[in-house]
Amino acid sequence: MHIFNKKPNVLLLSIFLSASFLISGQNKLEFDCGTITTPESLEYINSIKPQIRKHEQTFAFSKSAKNNTLKLVNSIPIKAHIIRASNGTGGLSVLDLNNAIKNLNAIYAGAYMEFFLCDGINYIDDDALCHFNKGYESNLKESNYTAGLINIYFTDYLENTSKESICGYSNNVGRHNDIVVMKNSCATNNSSLAHELGHFFSLVHTHGPDNSKMTTELVDGSNCDTDGDGICDTPADPMLSNSNINNFCEFTSIETDANGQTFYPDTGNIMSYSRKSCRNHFTDQQLARMYAFYQTTKNYLACPTFNANFSADTSVTCEETLTVNFKNNCSNITEWQWDIDSDGIVDYTNQNPTHTYSTGIYDVTLTVSNKSKTIKKTFSKFIKVGTEIDPLLENFEDFEIAGDHGWSTIDASKNGYNWYINTGKTTTDGTGPLNDDTPNGTTGTYIYAEASGATLGDVAEFISPCINLKTSNTNLEFSYHMFGKNIGALHVDIKTESGYINDIIPALYGNQQANQNDAFLKKTVDLSPYKNQTIKVRFRAVRGAGWDGDIAIDNILIKNTEETQNISNTLGIKVYPNPITDATLYIKSINTETILNYQISNLVGQVFLSGTLSDHPINVSSLSSGTYFLTIYNKHSKIVKKILK
Repeated sequence: MHIFNKKPNVLLLSIFLSASFLISGQNKLEFDCGTITTPESLEYINSIKPQIRKHEQTFAFSKSAKNNTLKLVNSIPIKAHIIRASNGTGGLSVLDLNNAIKNLNAIYAGAYMEFFLCDGINYIDDDALCHFNKGYESNLKESNYTAGLINIYFTDYLENTSKESICGYSNNVGRHNDIVVMKNSCATNNSSLAHELGHFFSLVHTHGPDNSKMTTELVDGSNCDTDGDGICDTPADPMLSNSNINNFCEFTSIETDANGQTFYPDTGNIMSYSRKSCRNHFTDQQLARMYAFYQTTKNYLACPTFNANFSADTSVTCEETLTVNFKNNCSNITEWQWDIDSDGIVDYTNQNPTHTYSTGIYDVTLTVSNKSKTIKKTFSKFIKVGTEIDPLLENFEDFEIAGDHGWSTIDASKNGYNWYINTGKTTTDGTGPLNDDTPNGTTGTYIYAEASGATLGDVAEFISPCINLKTSNTNLEFSYHMFGKNIGALHVDIKTESGYINDIIPALYGNQQANQNDAFLKKTVDLSPYKNQTIKVRFRAVRGAGWDGDIAIDNILIKNTEETQNISNTLGIKVYPNPITDATLYIKSINTETILNYQISNLVGQVFLSGTLSDHPINVSSLSSGTYFLTIYNKHSKIVKKILK
């Protein structure tokens, strides 16, 4: 099977080779799940954890909200490939397939996921494939694979590369390997197919990724987020099997962890090695993790002939209002329901509605139906209106995902090449910075374009909010790190009312640092030609020939060179707490400079609080949670700090 080989350690959420465990009283192995989460896949998950965590928080909020019904549900298409004998006999029955999908939907409803069959069943009539070895996926994919769908292959007999029988396995590397393979008898047992799809959506076995030794997760949960399956509401699991689970689904062993505490695992968890008849549920945090992984990496999945995708003639503006013309091009639809701000209320029921937005950032949810089924999809932060920022000082320290605070990330080539938030080194050895562009060796946050899983020439865009250039002699300054054998290119573009002006400075090609531990470099761009205009800045990364081509950016600053903008904080200002944890914000000058006054504004420049200040607290109880800019003035200069409440 073709695998994207990221690096010496990378992005294979591949999930291969066999998992095994001892059967009660017998000197043989029972091979069940053929999916293994590799160290490389765990590194990849860690690299996108900030993005995953953001969606997990959204998931948790929705679960706790009173009106969470259906508004986040996403319909995920399956392409079913049923392998039969060469004469067209045998194979999984249509009834069994429909029941398997119905069972999946019952189990995955808690993750706001539902699965549906896209464009019927593809029958593969070939005796040679009825007894299938997992090393020969290429024989299936040559003419029996549909990109953009989860391709599930059902066969009479399935074995691993060592010729032992297995129930199933999955692979989700990139956009061209969305595969699950199942043995027919296991597809109908109500837990094995759900188990393999759990792997597909990033879950590992509850005993952890290593099937050869006892888990290191402790019963008291003190290391639950790093050991075992990395999820804290699944109890430590010493590896369940038929030998320690009885017919009543009771754990019968008295094994203990490293602290001598007895294990009490969840024998009903679908991602365990418990008896198949016992497995029947995911935990809340497992559901949240799958939902978040789908939103982060797999939301491109769509049925070409029946989908809830749409286009819009515009989605971002610097103005305070925006009129958007939506269009759904799918011809096999009889009913549309548009929730243009994802608040759970249907706003339009026509195919191509028009809506005028006021200032804000909005999700959009579309539900479509035909004569037999209904599907739904939510597009997160799709509309951005009036997200203007002045001045611009972005060091990413309070970002949870790269698309926060009015910034936009676009996988322009739609091959999985995009910008991510990161702290410390990237997951790739031999490329990317070892830290952010923070002085004095402290650890901070930056963004980077992850080259793993993408292809040569792919483009990832990172676009600023609107920036109002009110004065002349304005500069853009940013820090960048480009080290690796296969670095592509970094372009800087400006968008004006007339459209994009590409490469306002010569593009940066190839290695810019001599060593991986070299400091970030700085680039300054003259913006004086755009005086009195509202612009956007676009950083455009182009992927090089290999995985070792991560490109990083930090400390984006737009400043007026004629004024004294003391961004480096020589005023000696201390702001605390930050983030603000109560209704009081304290600002203190730690040198002889006198603070005259302050103002607190939001992303679109609206001033909420202002006044005079002399080392006194500010009452910010009237501010809602969000991101704000604190501007502090003395007689000659000002300092701008981003604060979070």
